[in-house]
Amino acid sequence: MIWDFLNEKLAEAFAEAGYGEVPAVAERSRRPEVGQFQCNTAMSLAKAARQAPVAIANAVAAKLELPFNRVSVAGPGFINFSLSDEYLAREAGALLDDPRHGAPRVQPIKLMMDFGGPNVAKRMHVGHLRSSIIGDSLQRCARFLGHDVTSDVHLGDWGLPMGMLVAEIRRRWPELPYFAPGGPTGPVDDGITVDLLNKLYPEAASRAKAGPAALEEAKQATTALQTGDPGLRALWRRMVDVSVESVRADLEMMGVTFDLWEGESDVRDRLDGMLERLTERGVAERSEGALVVQVGREDDSEPVPPLLLVKGDGSVTYGATDVATIEHRVEDRDPDAIWYIVDQRQRLHFVQVFRTAEAGGMVKDGRPALEHLGFGTVNGPDGKPFKTRSGEVMSLRDLLELTIAEARSRLGEIALAADITEEEREKIARRIGLAAIKFADLRNHRQSDYVFDLAQFSSFEGKTGPYLCYSIVRSRSIQARAAAAGFEAGELVPPSSDEERDVCLRLLDLGRAVLATYERRAPNALCEHAFELAQSFNAFYHTHHILSEADAARRASMLTLTRLVSDQLVLALGILGIEAPERM
Repeated sequence: MIWDFLNEKLAEAFAEAGYGEVPAVAERSRRPEVGQFQCNTAMSLAKAARQAPVAIANAVAAKLELPFNRVSVAGPGFINFSLSDEYLAREAGALLDDPRHGAPRVQPIKLMMDFGGPNVAKRMHVGHLRSSIIGDSLQRCARFLGHDVTSDVHLGDWGLPMGMLVAEIRRRWPELPYFAPGGPTGPVDDGITVDLLNKLYPEAASRAKAGPAALEEAKQATTALQTGDPGLRALWRRMVDVSVESVRADLEMMGVTFDLWEGESDVRDRLDGMLERLTERGVAERSEGALVVQVGREDDSEPVPPLLLVKGDGSVTYGATDVATIEHRVEDRDPDAIWYIVDQRQRLHFVQVFRTAEAGGMVKDGRPALEHLGFGTVNGPDGKPFKTRSGEVMSLRDLLELTIAEARSRLGEIALAADITEEEREKIARRIGLAAIKFADLRNHRQSDYVFDLAQFSSFEGKTGPYLCYSIVRSRSIQARAAAAGFEAGELVPPSSDEERDVCLRLLDLGRAVLATYERRAPNALCEHAFELAQSFNAFYHTHHILSEADAARRASMLTLTRLVSDQLVLALGILGIEAPERM
């Protein structure tokens, strides 16, 4: 990568100037008029070297050799420098034969990723948006770098919520064969849909909360389900199947995929054994009738309460199933790391779960490394979590359809090709809509909250997904018109303007952006790169009339640069999970 090269050259210059091995670091210049890059290392070295920073900087600058030019020292000791135009053209041109555009491969690890987290009997809603989008972009990034990734949607499909639903369905439709001795003997025409379950669940929860009799009925149904009642198991399987069908449709609409569709129920058979092992090891202990794990530590900056595994009434918590899931994954997949992309409001829960897994011997010598990658909330204009006008949590499907509808209307703001059919127009609207919602989410650091502003997200101007898509379509259009005119792309020649130089520099930045996205677990780094590249290209496009350039060699070079931009933007957006239209 270009940044490795720059740092190596700086380190050589510091060594040749007599300062030994110095971890010199190049940065983008804060003053482009004096150079493309700067190095501030001289100031941090001054005390140890017993020299003024400016003296160190001048000594090092004198040792910097080609391909650098415009080397200078400014202020208290900033070393400013630029790359030669010939070097820029050669390095940018090399990307043509590199499908990775300079991005490195890394030493691979076995990585498991847990994101999405939909619940059975509930439609996915706006609260699942960030986990799905961020998780998918991170799995794409990790795979691109060469890691062995397994993603799991981790369904919420077990425990008391299932018992409450079973009890509610039995109360309303006791004649269903699920409740007959031995359960159904064949397919059941039960009318169960995810919409029905979505309606029944809050009513069942309210009923259980309102009266001890209803709660006891739900608990008994949960126990019967978990101990293997064939009829209730058949009903549960039916609820899971219709829920998964709905979830798959929503995720498919978003272009989000998973390797595993496991859930809490997949560890149900190991819960008793795990709880027994934790108790025998002295990790879990009884407290007021409940089974807990003391996870607090003396050096905690704030109190960390015990993790509750089993309540006093004998019901198992989702904390227990989360610990059992770690044990299951370690034994079944042997990962080097497990990432959980879950709302940061669950931070304390994961501290408790991870510490329990460590104490229980599921984590040995830091392997697997357990990470909770928390994220902020999607808020409405009032700063509170986003809801519909009626105060309800919006379903994910409705949110996506709303965004696509906005994109459909925004297409009227740009001049679409005359031969675009209604079918293609709809396909474009869907891609633009998804680009709008995904980029609006990912451009923010994952830990930040953001305000849902559909009009802003869908604009073809500014830092938006549609702007990036339009930049790709524009570059493709230039290439298509060039081909129609008989113009061919050719070898990159040294850039002749600041705008052209900036495009070359941005193209060489992809590898650093991808690594930053992975290392920080934050896709906004790659979003920033894609936006800056698009901005740089559009400034270049407005300055240079590519197709009317009289110099054939320079025109051919500009066409190659245009192709490199479109290819890299497609690559970067693909890692983010965004697909641009072929044309508009």
